[in-house]
Amino acid sequence: MQPALQLKSAIGDMVQVRPLHEGLVISDRFALERVRVEPFHVAFRRMVRTLEFDLSEIPVATLGQAIHAGVPIVGLPVPTSCRMHHASILCAADSDIRGPRDLVGRKVLARSWPQTTGVWIRGILQSDYGIALRDIDWIVQEGPHVPQFADPDFVTLVESEESPLSLLRAGKVDAVTGLHGIPEGTRPVIGNAAEAGAEWYARTGIFPVNHVLCLRRDVLDAHPWLVQAVTEVFDRAREIAQERGDLDSTRHGLPAGLQLYKSGLEANRKSMQTLVDFSIQQEILPASVTLDSLFV
Repeated sequence: MQPALQLKSAIGDMVQVRPLHEGLVISDRFALERVRVEPFHVAFRRMVRTLEFDLSEIPVATLGQAIHAGVPIVGLPVPTSCRMHHASILCAADSDIRGPRDLVGRKVLARSWPQTTGVWIRGILQSDYGIALRDIDWIVQEGPHVPQFADPDFVTLVESEESPLSLLRAGKVDAVTGLHGIPEGTRPVIGNAAEAGAEWYARTGIFPVNHVLCLRRDVLDAHPWLVQAVTEVFDRAREIAQERGDLDSTRHGLPAGLQLYKSGLEANRKSMQTLVDFSIQQEILPASVTLDSLFV
């Protein structure tokens, strides 16, 4: 028998939540009505603009923008997407770019300025490599998901139907952020990116959180027990993924045996606080936004 409470949801297919989609984890208090959205990032815009979903995955920066703008949602500190980012800025394999300093004066493309991968890699470029972001010609293909926000004055919006990879291969931009993996014919701008990421982790202890969960405020107000119940099912899905070897930390270039994707604000505070700090430095979030204000 189906639980009485049905939650319309938009949740990606990352490995640690896949057991949930496979029906291996269920709750006797609620059921998820999963809506498939392609491309998946469109779900974030639909959530913050129309409140289409009861429960949704959401980038941390977009969550901060939405809550600051008064969108009635609240975050749950349950990571749904995390990854290392030193290989997240790519140039053509035959490019004369030999390292981050060579990005100065070059055209670098992102899908959007608040896209989390870009926030992380720009923060790393600025804090670890001394790159002033205004010294790069930043180009984006779309504006923020939250319409009350605008990009900084040193970011240029150029709407295009061409994919970032196509634009890079055509030589219309010098580097791109936000692609998945390292496509053929490209390479990371940061040399020995895996080793650089491992050194960064050893120094900071941060496994970068990209996305978390959010609930509509009216749904949470009506069912306050959902915080614990939702967290429990996602925790169980993560445990199953861990048991079947899907969360091997060495796949991220990290030391073996790490427990990744833990739920809870304290377990993720350093990572998400760094992301909020980067977002403030990059004029994505106002300085008044605090990490604790984003979560229930």
